[in-house]
Amino acid sequence: MTPIKVLLDPSQRQKYLDRLLELDGLCGVKEDPAAAYCPVSLTSTPDELKEVVRIRQKILVEKALHPAGITAYDPESAPYSPDKNLDARPDKIYAVDSSKIVGARFFVGHNILPSTGAGVEAQKATIYNRVAVILMDKNIRVSRMQPNRTIYLEYTNFAQQAPRFAEVFAFLRRYEPGAGLNGSLPVLLGFEKSTGKVVDLEETAYKYFPDLQYRYDGKIPALKLRAENPELFYENLQLKR
Repeated sequence: MTPIKVLLDPSQRQKYLDRLLELDGLCGVKEDPAAAYCPVSLTSTPDELKEVVRIRQKILVEKALHPAGITAYDPESAPYSPDKNLDARPDKIYAVDSSKIVGARFFVGHNILPSTGAGVEAQKATIYNRVAVILMDKNIRVSRMQPNRTIYLEYTNFAQQAPRFAEVFAFLRRYEPGAGLNGSLPVLLGFEKSTGKVVDLEETAYKYFPDLQYRYDGKIPALKLRAENPELFYENLQLKR
């Protein structure tokens, strides 16, 4: 068995987070162990796919997180949603969303579109040692640029499998997060609350929920999208098509 090297345990974690909060101007934001930030693709999502995204987000919030005792924050329904508040400055959006990410223990979202709506947010979640869980559709191939210290789970029918994911989140709540190495691989660590036992959380999730283990398959088709307004390129460059 590959030995796990602990780089950040629960006793060190708060000092580490306090320093990050200070650097980000977010002093005073408290982490809620029973809350989740649920990123969602908004800005560049084609209109015909927005309903698909909304439905999966709704199932995630109501059928997978809520039964596990986790309260979700949905950026689409927030006051600073990109679709609702186009006058808000980028620095305001970044500050608000950053505070919501670091205020929640869990970071949970789908990776099904080329624009996930979670690129910057996922990096923030990793740096702040959130329990990041990314849900992959087995029928859709996505980018292989997938951050470490994240639990990747896959499904074939999310609506049908949502109760199974609720079991996963209830299971994950038994652990305090940390960070370390499994061999040479950077991993999200879990420290079991009842025993203090340390585990690689993704590896352990796969052990108890093998039916949800994510396996990359390069033969699966990727979703191809078309630009509705490619003329923006030409207008900005003052070129003719």
